[in-house]
Amino acid sequence: MAQNTTIKGEVKDQKGLPLPGVSVKVKGTNLGASTADNGTFSISAPQNSTLELSFIGYKSIEVPVNNSTTLNITMSDDNQQLNEVVVIGYGTTTKKDLTTSVVSVSSKDLENQPITNPLQAIQGRAAGVQVSSQSGKPGSGITISIRGNTSITASNSPLYVIDGVTSRDASFLNANDIESMTILKDASAAAIYGSSGANGVVLITTKKGSSGKLKVAFNAFTGFSNFWQTQDVLNSEQYIALMKELGYTTFGGNNNTDWQKETFKTGTQNQYQASISGGIKGGQYYFSTGYQQDKGVVAPAKLDRITANFNGSQNITSWLKLTGNAVLTSSTSVDVGDNSSVSRGGVILGALTTPPTIGIFESNGQYTTIPNAGGWDNPLALAFGSNNRTRNFRFIGAFGAQVNFTKDLFFKSTISTNANKNFYRYFTDNFLTTYGRQERGVYRDNTTRDHVWLNENILNYTKNVGKNAFTATGGYTLQSSDWKYSNNELTRFYEVSGRPTAPSVALTIPQRAQWSKQSYLARITYAYDSKYLFSSNFRADGSSRFAKEKRFGYFPSFSAGWRISGENFMKDSKTINDLKIRGSWGKVGNDEGIGDYAYLKLYSVNAQGEYNLQNPANNNLSWEKTTQTNIGLDLSMFNSRITFTADAYLKKTNDLLINVQLPPSSGFGSQAYNIGAMENKGLEFVLSTKNFDRDKFKWSTDLNFSINRNKVTDLGETTKSLDFAGIYERDAAVRVVAGKPLGSFYGYVFTGVNPATGAAQYADTNGNGVTGSADPGDRTFIGSAQPKFIYGVTNSLSHGNWGLNLFFQGVQGSQLFNASRIDIEGMFDSKNQSAAVLNRWTTPGQITNIPKALRSSSENSLTSSRFVEDASYLRLKTATLSYSFGSSVLEKLKMSKLTVFATGYNLLTFTNYSGLDPEVNVNSANGPAMGVDYGTYPQSRSLLFGINVGF
Repeated sequence: MAQNTTIKGEVKDQKGLPLPGVSVKVKGTNLGASTADNGTFSISAPQNSTLELSFIGYKSIEVPVNNSTTLNITMSDDNQQLNEVVVIGYGTTTKKDLTTSVVSVSSKDLENQPITNPLQAIQGRAAGVQVSSQSGKPGSGITISIRGNTSITASNSPLYVIDGVTSRDASFLNANDIESMTILKDASAAAIYGSSGANGVVLITTKKGSSGKLKVAFNAFTGFSNFWQTQDVLNSEQYIALMKELGYTTFGGNNNTDWQKETFKTGTQNQYQASISGGIKGGQYYFSTGYQQDKGVVAPAKLDRITANFNGSQNITSWLKLTGNAVLTSSTSVDVGDNSSVSRGGVILGALTTPPTIGIFESNGQYTTIPNAGGWDNPLALAFGSNNRTRNFRFIGAFGAQVNFTKDLFFKSTISTNANKNFYRYFTDNFLTTYGRQERGVYRDNTTRDHVWLNENILNYTKNVGKNAFTATGGYTLQSSDWKYSNNELTRFYEVSGRPTAPSVALTIPQRAQWSKQSYLARITYAYDSKYLFSSNFRADGSSRFAKEKRFGYFPSFSAGWRISGENFMKDSKTINDLKIRGSWGKVGNDEGIGDYAYLKLYSVNAQGEYNLQNPANNNLSWEKTTQTNIGLDLSMFNSRITFTADAYLKKTNDLLINVQLPPSSGFGSQAYNIGAMENKGLEFVLSTKNFDRDKFKWSTDLNFSINRNKVTDLGETTKSLDFAGIYERDAAVRVVAGKPLGSFYGYVFTGVNPATGAAQYADTNGNGVTGSADPGDRTFIGSAQPKFIYGVTNSLSHGNWGLNLFFQGVQGSQLFNASRIDIEGMFDSKNQSAAVLNRWTTPGQITNIPKALRSSSENSLTSSRFVEDASYLRLKTATLSYSFGSSVLEKLKMSKLTVFATGYNLLTFTNYSGLDPEVNVNSANGPAMGVDYGTYPQSRSLLFGINVGF
């Protein structure tokens, strides 16, 4: 019998870092041990034996002892995805140890796209996250809903944390500076941010330097864009025939102008970015600067933006580390009006409804006006007749110091600032436009200054003993905001005779608002053998937006996971590499969207300097609270060729913060109250497959699919309904009631056209024999903006040096209230109309769905189901073909990377929606007034050519 000897060893990963908790067994025996937190082990075994080493996420190996007494062993990743580091609130973890619902988007998903907002890259790539572009206008905002909408009039937007700096916006970042975006979806993941995480959290990590040689990179692309479709409208002959039918006798002229051709041109995109990064002894740095220009399809809409980014750290001593990061953005944008009809300055609808019979200019050089309309200007006058621009300066920065008391215990303190200055200016002269002539010149400006500072103090303890891994985090934070607003308005620069005079100055009152928060946070995590996982968070938030008695909210969470594949009965599986089930529960709060002083008695100042009570005191106002339960499954199979994730969740929001309309007898408007409740429940699925994995050819597919069902469950005893999405000169299009989802359309039920009279017919839903506008009681629910499901599919293919990436994004089952059709199919005034009205009723007995022309009446175009349309769509969002030069060429050029590419953005759109774009929204797409299209600037289709260079 062989004699045993003591064998000592050390186990590390491929990066040279120690691996704690590795199982070490003597092959063929029950003798075993596990590595300590520094990766070392000691075991008694025969000198001619073989050791078996296994660890979750790493390839199991056998190591012959061969009479050695000391062994240095390296284990390689079995699945890089499992061991990928994921950023979580106030720390990091690996995917294999996650017990909450988290999804990440990497830098490769952000590259080479004509996006001015990096958050657009999340669209369709993250299960449970719905991203909607408000419009296609350069620099326009987007909305993000994480697992549905939890509030009615409070905020539904997530919190953004940019390298530790909190923000309510991240659109100003340069996408090329971002390393990853991690979305904390469930309440257990987001609860560490308490009240700020009520709608989910997006953690954004920017790129950092690394030790070694200096690295220089340069990225650039240029391209052009246009609208992917136009709409058929009446030509001059058809327009004149309609006007005669309506009783008009003048028609504007003898032109046949194609206003869409004149208004919708070709846009251009240009982007350039250079970066330098590297590491010095004990530190690293990354610096970049970039320029982006987006000229819109509708001139003169344009965005010019300059960005600069710095990220660095330095070890001063073995126990002190300093960190610093900063982002600076300066932008100038030129706006064109949309989201309204031509009568309200809407350029998009103006291009559709301006009669073709008129030209662009009158003989005296003024812009033409629509005939028989009392001074509505043509769309080019709306676009070019005034100067309408915004300058924005944004700076976020943080400085921190970390003190390492021991190798397991450190303290980090960070102070950060988030400053935003916005200057808007509008000017129109007294000659070119009707509005300018009426007001004899107009000048407006406003300045907004917003400064938020945050101090975070975090103590972190980590201890690994054998198979036990433990972390504890505690912290205290202080945050404060100071917001200022001032505006000016001047008119009447000229007398009626045309002589210059001192302008009339409107009375304006500067505004200022402040808020502050104080928070305590804690987290404990524990893992045994990477099989049994547990995490708990707690945060207490105090907000100045509530009275002292209601100021603090308390937000706990718990989560646990069981790695079934780590059990002995699963270790011999040839199919399953990793299988984990997890569950979580958590509570978060919301204090956004109600103003900073909603609980106080507030007074307003009128033009005479008198004070009027505007808002009665409400000391009972308190936190909006959302609890969420989540169960999930993570599966990896066939040597990680297939990975699958599934989640099911239930979110319940109580004490909704709602701005309720007070009774008219009170003399007040609306006021914030804690009223009502809402529910979201859903399913999410993510599937990734490596279809081919050969040396020369690789093909992988990523698919995500999400279902969410939203419902308002309670509005309190006194509030029966709330109306949103007002339509000009029509009833509001959206109503909120208990039992229905947000974005529920409300109006008359259109049943067709009376063949005898040509009048639009509406259902008598209450059975009293009266229909149409004479009986508002016939209005009912006629559709919903909520989608049945959303999805995204990415295919990545490579052959040699060639690469092809195809990304499809889709929304199914949503509807839009196409209010634009009220203007282009209503036939109630002298605006031009859609070609659809060629099928209008004209003679008794005619069967059609287009009612007769009816001048100065809304009866045939009421807010009704006639204008509710299926807005489902599937888009080829991006298609990128690239070629990366090989090592032989790079060596000759002394470069580390050289890639050329061509990218198509919004190349193909498949939809039944009749409007210009199925994705747009007049109002916020994650608020109660969602789902209305009223002359909104559509998404454009772009084609880009670019280069990525590295040295």
